Amino acid sequence: MKLYYFPGAPSPRKVGIVIAEKGLDIPTEILNIRAGEHRTGDYAAVNPNVTVPALELDDGACITESLAIVHYLEQLQTEPNLMGRDATEQALVLMWHDIATLEGYLGIQERFRNSEAFPAGRALPGPTGYERIPALVERGDKRIHAFFDKIDRRLGESEYLAGDRYTYADIAAYVYRWFAHWVTKDDPAAHRKHLRRWTEAIDARPAVASLNA
Repeated sequence: MKLYYFPGAPSPRKVGIVIAEKGLDIPTEILNIRAGEHRTGDYAAVNPNVTVPALELDDGACITESLAIVHYLEQLQTEPNLMGRDATEQALVLMWHDIATLEGYLGIQERFRNSEAFPAGRALPGPTGYERIPALVERGDKRIHAFFDKIDRRLGESEYLAGDRYTYADIAAYVYRWFAHWVTKDDPAAHRKHLRRWTEAIDARPAVASLNA
């Protein structure tokens, strides 16, 4: 088994936190996507989508989406449980994961990839080039604020997103808060008290702190 990884990008970072939480030791190859290393060499043969992360299994099968990789790792090592212990909790984890991804992550990506800070022709990930649409920067900002307001309200009602314990839904949203801070230079948790409480609790987890060091 081999993980293709880059800690400075949100999707690989989610997988990295899960691996650290579960104490797994997986051989890893770092591909610096900011330098375009995922788009050169032999990696396209491993993952034609030229995105990271990717988990190459011993039989040659390749899992390429972070949620799918995390699901596989959860089956491989069931404890600590991060994807839900019963049908209701599993559904809530997936629900909040999807809310975080569709409303949060995609809004941040919209803001980032359509700005002048991002290379021309790379507005969407993958092998096909797409040009930036500058108007989407403003819309991305609005989506970011709306998303973190929603998360703050939820965390005012519940200790964690899917309930009273830490799950993969929290890992995903935590990474998206980190990503939003990196993109906008404004920490969404700075002026949202419930989000700040939750962020500080996750910051203090040894597995997370080891990646943030």
